[in-house]
Amino acid sequence: MHDRLILVTNDDGLWSPGLETLAEVASSFGRVVVVAPDRNRSAISSAMSLHNILRLHELGTDRYACDGTPVDCVLVGVRSLLGRTPDWVLSGINHGFNLGEDVFYSGTVGAAFEGCLQGARAAAFSMDIQGDHDAAKLWIHRFLSRWEQLDLPPNRIWNLNIPKGEPQGFRMAGQDNRKYHDNVERRTDPRGVPYYWVGGEGGPEYARVPGSDAEAVQEGWISLTPLRLDLACPELMAKGGDTEGLLNQD
Repeated sequence: MHDRLILVTNDDGLWSPGLETLAEVASSFGRVVVVAPDRNRSAISSAMSLHNILRLHELGTDRYACDGTPVDCVLVGVRSLLGRTPDWVLSGINHGFNLGEDVFYSGTVGAAFEGCLQGARAAAFSMDIQGDHDAAKLWIHRFLSRWEQLDLPPNRIWNLNIPKGEPQGFRMAGQDNRKYHDNVERRTDPRGVPYYWVGGEGGPEYARVPGSDAEAVQEGWISLTPLRLDLACPELMAKGGDTEGLLNQD
C-alpha cells in the first residue's frame, strides 16, 4: 500500500454514488479519508461557513459527514482531522458535467481549488448524468496512476469530465462558453408569502468551441482541463505601462 494520504470530498453529498466510485478507485493509491457534506451542496462554489459552527459526524472508519460546504469539508479535513496536508485532494464524481463557466459555480471544483490552496495535488471529476460508474473506474485509475508525472505548474488543478459510454481516451481541452437559460421565477407559498426559484428548462447548452471541453465530451473523450487560481489577465498585464500611464495622467 502506498503511504499517500488522500482526502476525498464532493458537493452532491456523502451518499452520492460518484463519491463511492472515486473513493474506491483512490483506495488503490493510499489511505483514503472521506469528508463530504451531509446533504447536497451543489452550485455553492468556494463558499465557506465563516458565521456558522460546523459539526462533523464520524460514520465509520475514515468516513465523515460535515454539515458545511465542500470547502468546509476540505478545511476541516486538512486543518483538524488529518493532522497534516494530504498528498491528494480528490473531489467528485459530480452528477453532471462541469464544463465552461460551470467551474465558477461548482462546489466540486471549489473543493478541488481549496485542496490546491492547502498545498495538496488536487483534481475535480464530473460525469454525464447517464454515465457508467463501472466504466469510469478504469479511466480514473489510469489518470491517478499517471498524474504525478504530468507537467502542471503550482496553483493549478485538473478538471476532468467523463462522457457517457466508453470514452475514447483523454483530450486536453480549454473551457467552452455556456449558453445560459436560467431564470428567476417568483412564486407564492401557501401562506401567501412570495419566494423565488432559480432555474431553467432543458439544462445548460454549450457553444462547443473547437478545442473546448464541451466539444471533447460530446465527441466521446474525457476532457482534461488545467484550471488556475490566478485569474489575472496576462495579455492586459503585459500592457500595464499603457494602462497606468492613462490612469495616472493629470
